[in-house]
Amino acid sequence: MFNAPYRSDERPPFVRFEEREYGVDQAESEKAGRPIPKLVHFALITSFGSKDTLEKVAEEWLAQIREKAIRGQFNPEWVSRFKMMYDEYLKGNELPREGTPVQTWSQLTKEQARRLKSIGLTTVEDLALQPDSALGQIGLDGRYIRDLAKAWIGEAKDKGIIARELADANVKLEAQADRIGTLEAQIAELSAMVKASGKSRAA
Repeated sequence: MFNAPYRSDERPPFVRFEEREYGVDQAESEKAGRPIPKLVHFALITSFGSKDTLEKVAEEWLAQIREKAIRGQFNPEWVSRFKMMYDEYLKGNELPREGTPVQTWSQLTKEQARRLKSIGLTTVEDLALQPDSALGQIGLDGRYIRDLAKAWIGEAKDKGIIARELADANVKLEAQADRIGTLEAQIAELSAMVKASGKSRAA
């Protein structure tokens, strides 16, 4: 099956890891003299905007998406992120999803944040990208808080653009000030040379 190149504006899938019994651990079974189940780490992957969850052996799935990234069919930044998430999971930690957590977003009530988290929407960025067809999962206020998230992100981007423009302007002003300072020094040096030349002639 042909896999299209990934799009840079896509949101990553929701991924979590869990340990399951999968097959038989032959070595441990031989030692115990009875069948011992093998414990395997699984990745549970839900594409953004989908209700279906794909379940794969974690290390096999990570190897697959790494190969896809090499072929330009999977975002390489996502591969690094999921590998980091898996490593932290093995250590007993859990990394939050990238973005602004709905839990700490001041525009929501605690009940709204709890509701969003219960359906897998843990960031404001994911909320803003929800299609109209998915708003029913959120509740009667789904459209309102989705549009609120869109507006908030838009304002944040505008502020970021303004901040970058101000920073660029400051850099240009500093460069101009440096050039002016250099010119003034050169003018002062030339003036001193002219004065010195005039004195030598007078003598």
